[in-house]
Amino acid sequence: MTFAFSIRNFPTATVALGSSTPGTTPVLGTPAVDSTVDTTVDTGAGSTSLWHTVLAHLRHELVITASIASVLIGVLALTLLAAPWGVAGASAPGSPVVVISTPDVASAEAGVAVAAVYGTAVAAQQQLDARAALFTAVAQQAAEALGSQRAGASGGATNTGRPAPAAADGSVWDRLAQCESSGDWSINTGNGFTGGLQFVRSTWLGMGGAEYAPDAYLATREQQIDIATRVLASQGWGAWPGCSSMLGLR
Repeated sequence: MTFAFSIRNFPTATVALGSSTPGTTPVLGTPAVDSTVDTTVDTGAGSTSLWHTVLAHLRHELVITASIASVLIGVLALTLLAAPWGVAGASAPGSPVVVISTPDVASAEAGVAVAAVYGTAVAAQQQLDARAALFTAVAQQAAEALGSQRAGASGGATNTGRPAPAAADGSVWDRLAQCESSGDWSINTGNGFTGGLQFVRSTWLGMGGAEYAPDAYLATREQQIDIATRVLASQGWGAWPGCSSMLGLR
């Protein structure tokens, strides 16, 4: 909603009330004085009519002045109190128009709130992205360091490439691996148990696993099953107590 106030120059009535110094200019709003007019009040009808005319002109001047002052005071108050709404001056020289734009206050407040929330969310997301990038870099460095440590512990050796007996897919060993490691034959979480069947390194090496790889997670599925067959022959299904019971193997 927009309010427009137009302030224009109004003609000022000049009333001759008495003598003044010839050639002087009256002050704005002050009636000029003409020495040719007799201001003597008497009982005659002409003198009374003159004063009525003077009073009428004075009232007219006061009303116009008061109206202009009220508009100016209102514009000044709106400018000071409603500065956020925006005030723009008008166009034509000599005919100043003050335009005050008053947008919906609730909408303005909602816009400010939305902008603040959006700015906060963007800043928070940037912080989260920076932290995620840092954590990713740290995790990658840790993984590389752990890989180097394991490679050093195994003497830098990986899989020997020696072939192992074939093992059919979907065998009991696959079901056992699914229970032990979700079927991940190369898993190594660092908890001491590796490979699809979660061998302890001492058990792996004790059963001849070194002929395939220095640790179970470096061996193939068939190689791990071959070593597991040896463990089963030596220790029975009790080598995998939890999962063998769940699968009904013992």
